[in-house]
Amino acid sequence: MSEPTVDSSRMRTLVHSDDLDETREIISSAYSPYELRVLDNAQGFSAWYAEGGFPGVTLSALSYGAETLVAPEPLTSYLLVCQVVHGSVRVLSPGREERVVDAGDTYVLDPYRTFRVHWAPGARMTTIRLSRDTVERAAADALGFEEPVRARFTLGGAVSSAAAGTWAGISAAVQREVLDGGIARTSPLLASQLTRTAAAALMEAHPLITPDPEIRHTGAVAHPAVRRAMQLIEEQADQPLTLSDLACAARLSPRALQEAFRQHLNTTPLTHLREIRLERAHRELLAADGDGRVTVTQIAYRWGFSNLGRFAASYQHRFGNPPSQTLRT
Repeated sequence: MSEPTVDSSRMRTLVHSDDLDETREIISSAYSPYELRVLDNAQGFSAWYAEGGFPGVTLSALSYGAETLVAPEPLTSYLLVCQVVHGSVRVLSPGREERVVDAGDTYVLDPYRTFRVHWAPGARMTTIRLSRDTVERAAADALGFEEPVRARFTLGGAVSSAAAGTWAGISAAVQREVLDGGIARTSPLLASQLTRTAAAALMEAHPLITPDPEIRHTGAVAHPAVRRAMQLIEEQADQPLTLSDLACAARLSPRALQEAFRQHLNTTPLTHLREIRLERAHRELLAADGDGRVTVTQIAYRWGFSNLGRFAASYQHRFGNPPSQTLRT
């Protein structure tokens, strides 16, 4: 029995066997307890399983050499994004959905229901495992909720070809880090960023089932998030803040933060930042002596206005006179 053509030099092989009971025991320990049955040609059964990863992500590779049924118990604490790399599998959630997944396609197994997966002989798959907590926080960001959200997914593929391409790129980056021995293993910051990016990309790429109606939406809970962004603006308005910086402070996705600002302040985060900077520049111009030691250019640059003409126009629109006149007052 030969291993699948996957560069496993950076992965740990846990199963390379034609023993059904041994395979069931080891993979149950790696994932969760599950039923494993050979449906046809028991003599042809074989299994190969290897895994690797970095903090926050586990990458696995798995192959069965005979027609096989896998029926795991609910995953409970994690989620799997599965990509078929050879052959096909038929995955179903009893009484709900069923889908045949061919090579190159992906599907998601979430922690909240049971699944059955029928493997065609020789099918191979890779999985990216993310913790339930990571995915639930990403779902909250994507949907504009303050608290973590039960992230339940349909068995459908990516929502569009563009989304599929984005997920493929993120998945490839994760696999490179594992298979090529990247620095995510030893860099907690990079591991954390890549894990969050993978979870955020998953939210955009695969169809979520609408959350339970009792979960409060942005309209009910966005004030704390908006306040967090506003606090960062108040404290660091002179710094080169980006929408991503504000969203990170708010613990929302950039899109959700923009929606929250529109709903509660009838503006956008960057417009609010610009208004605060204008106000700070106005205060400095009023406080300056006008003796030439302080210039409009210096104050404009200090508050992030690199285009002096645009600064002057915005300032006059806001305060009714040009900044040079305020400085001379």
